[in-house]
Amino acid sequence: MKYLLSLLFVCAVLFPANADEKEHRADNADKAITVTLFGTVTDANTGESLVGVQVQLEGTNKKAYTDFDGNFSFEDLRPGEYNISANYISYEAKKVEKQTIDIFSCEVKLKMEPAN
Repeated sequence: MKYLLSLLFVCAVLFPANADEKEHRADNADKAITVTLFGTVTDANTGESLVGVQVQLEGTNKKAYTDFDGNFSFEDLRPGEYNISANYISYEAKKVEKQTIDIFSCEVKLKMEPAN
């Protein structure tokens, strides 16, 4: 009887610790398969960088705004296809559909046309 109780005690102590370890490994695996999407937004006619352009990943709540050099980025994205839209005052809205993002392709260059 003492042997059985000792065995149950050891199992109760070891199995929850093992479950936490598996959960920790699963969390690290999720982080290992994310990428950072980065890009630039420029004027299609002049090639100048556009500051303050709102860039959004459609279907998500992720938004970014371009910096003084026209750069933007989105971190911790899962590889896949994304629709990207860009909006800026006095420019036509720009939309890129089904942009594939993975570890080999994670840069986007958007050229926006001035509105007439």
